[in-house]
Amino acid sequence: GTIGGLTSKLVGRGEGRNGKGLFKGRKKRAALVVAAAAAGGTAMAYKVPPFSKWFTEKSSENVPKVRRNRTRKAGVGPIQKGKTGWLAKEVRSLDRRGQVFKAKALLMAHKDINFTHPDDIKLREAVLQRAEDALAVMREIADDSSWVKSYDNKAEQFQTLYRHRQGEAVHGIKMRAVFNASATDVLAVLREFDLTKTWNGHMKGAAQLGFPSPVSVQAYGAGFMPWGPFKTRDVLFNGYGVDALDEHGCIALVFQSTKNPIGALPSISRHCVRADFRRSGVVIEPLPPVPGADTRVITSLVLNGDPKMKVPGWLASFGLKVFAPKVKRDTDELLAEMKDPNCPYVLRQKQYPELYEMLDLRLQEYQSRSSRAFPSVK
Repeated sequence: GTIGGLTSKLVGRGEGRNGKGLFKGRKKRAALVVAAAAAGGTAMAYKVPPFSKWFTEKSSENVPKVRRNRTRKAGVGPIQKGKTGWLAKEVRSLDRRGQVFKAKALLMAHKDINFTHPDDIKLREAVLQRAEDALAVMREIADDSSWVKSYDNKAEQFQTLYRHRQGEAVHGIKMRAVFNASATDVLAVLREFDLTKTWNGHMKGAAQLGFPSPVSVQAYGAGFMPWGPFKTRDVLFNGYGVDALDEHGCIALVFQSTKNPIGALPSISRHCVRADFRRSGVVIEPLPPVPGADTRVITSLVLNGDPKMKVPGWLASFGLKVFAPKVKRDTDELLAEMKDPNCPYVLRQKQYPELYEMLDLRLQEYQSRSSRAFPSVK
């Protein structure tokens, strides 16, 4: 009763300004909500308009005159901030889903909106860089003009190429393979990098150090050197996935070395020589089904790396010719094992439904409406 009487004076029957109570407009609504809550009622008994409504309604009753004039005069204020906040939110959402080409297109369509917050500026730069790197990887995979074939088996649908420019420390490796598996399973083999050591005998250590977003990862790997008395080489790299199904008909992964670990490195790292991955990546393209294989993909890898040692080109090409086919066969066997629901990779997919279920839905959507000509192994 006391609260009710006080509320009446505040919002209606008091002797406030103009005989209409002490509060009007927004203050009146707020007082009603507070009074309802204090009386044990619910604020839902009085519907409060959303905050954004104060700045979108044309009625001068809801927007203080002085603020409306200041906003119009300066050209910035609640309305402009609302547009900037909306754009940053949309771009960040697309980026977290790996749709950097859509995020870039949205930024280009709203060049008139300038980010001022440091986080938003950093986001814009990161999205534009990721889109540029993904496109560069796809172009490098498609262009074989400066590469030499080291292995080509059409029966296995597997091909390797090698590139090394005289005087440079970086060696290039390119692989193409058709797998009778889904793009989701192939992606899991690549992303769940710490499981590599469970089936690849060349790996002495592998770990995931962290996931900055659902589509990005920082990973560590150590592999033995197949020749000479050389120390084991290891690498620390950042990688992220790009959903380019609508733009380029593929899923792309981009990775390169970093010097800044976000987690503890495995103990084996103390006994290794750190190699360097320059911009590299993987492109996964869905293929139409064939008898005996409902799901197929062509997976292409380009790796540009400095092993921190002098390696003759002929020796690197020979090693690629010998070891790469074994890796392909091992991968085929692993993908076949993923039909078992208890396979570690299948269990790992269930741990990250925000990524793998999202990818499955995107692939179903793409394949149901795609009429494009699917690629084939060159």
